[in-house]
Amino acid sequence: MIASLDTLVVAGYVFACSLSIPRPGPQGLITDQELFALAVAQAVTGLPSDRQFLGIVRRLLPGWFGHLPDQTQYNRRLRHLTPAITTVQLMVAELIAEGKVRLVDGTLISCANYPGCAKKSEFAPDAAYGYCPSKSQFVWGMRLVVICDHKGVPVGYDLAGPKTGQERESGGGPCGHTSGYRGVATINHPSAKR
Repeated sequence: MIASLDTLVVAGYVFACSLSIPRPGPQGLITDQELFALAVAQAVTGLPSDRQFLGIVRRLLPGWFGHLPDQTQYNRRLRHLTPAITTVQLMVAELIAEGKVRLVDGTLISCANYPGCAKKSEFAPDAAYGYCPSKSQFVWGMRLVVICDHKGVPVGYDLAGPKTGQERESGGGPCGHTSGYRGVATINHPSAKR
């Protein structure tokens, strides 16, 4: 699917309206759903600077937003909405993804770099020592598994243990909406059969 900026912003707004987002305090001049639409527009335009994006959005989408927040308010409110933004991001990605084939790939991420940190880390129940062939070293961490369509659009992700072989099953994990799809694993792992 080839989608324009307008289509993706509307999709982000509609998906955000389908979520129940608790909001403390009074309603602001810009709603949370409009913030979701702005975040989708910023991601599509590829502008990493909030200040630059908020300065150009009136020219990109004239008449769409009655009030634009300043940079600090925009950043603070988006950080508060991060879990819901992740959900909307995956919904939009699934909308533009093509085909029924999903590619799964994983990479080892180090979570602790010094002795004793492994016991204190919040990853302690799930992380373990695993071998990273690209670095030729053992690391204590987790494996980040990304699920993509055949064109490379990410439609899900998950964290799995580094050496347990869970990455093959994690394709349908909590962040991946992959029911009814055929997956192809491309994980470089010593236990993988070649």
